[in-house]
Amino acid sequence: MEFKPTNAKPGRRSGFTLAEMLVAMGIGSILLLFASSFYLFSLRSFASMANYMDLNRKGRNASDLISRDLRSALSVQSLVNNQLVLNEPGGTNCTYTYDATQGTLTRVAGTRTQVLLTGIASNSFAFSFYRPSTNAAPTYESFPTNAPNGAKLVGFKWSCTRPGAAGAPANSEGIQMAIVNLRNQ
Repeated sequence: MEFKPTNAKPGRRSGFTLAEMLVAMGIGSILLLFASSFYLFSLRSFASMANYMDLNRKGRNASDLISRDLRSALSVQSLVNNQLVLNEPGGTNCTYTYDATQGTLTRVAGTRTQVLLTGIASNSFAFSFYRPSTNAAPTYESFPTNAPNGAKLVGFKWSCTRPGAAGAPANSEGIQMAIVNLRNQ
C-alpha cells in the first residue's frame, strides 16, 4: 500500500499568511472590545436598577408604616426639630426622628427602635400639617408645624440617594411624598 499526499501541488503548504493572520487578529480584537464594553455597560445598568428597586422598596415600606401609624393615631402630640410624636391607641407614643447629619429616619414605638431610611438627601425631608380651611370651599391649607392642634392631615416627603455602581457617574434616587388623613380625630 502506498500513501500519496492529497495536495495536487507539490511543495506548497496550505495555511494562513502573515497578512491574513494580522487581519483576523484585528477583527477578533475589535469584536472582543465591543463584547467586553457591552458586558460592563450591562453590569452597571443592572446594579443601577438594583439600587432603584431597593430604594423604592425601602421608601414604600417607610411610607406605608408612617401612613398606617398616622391613620391609627389619636392625635399628633408634637413636631419639634424633625421629630414627629404621635399619640397611639393604648396610651403609647410612636416617634419618628429625622437625623439630618446622618441622613436617617428612625421609628421608635414602645421599646422597639427601627431605622427606616438611610441616605436621605439633605434639605429634602419634611413633615407638614394641614387643617380644613375656614372658607366655604372644602379645601385644606397648610399651617405652621409648631402648632399640631387642629391638624387633620399630615404630609411628609423625602428623597433618598445612593451612589451608583463603580465607575458610574450618576446616583440612584428614590422620592416619596404623601398627605395622610388622621382618621381618629
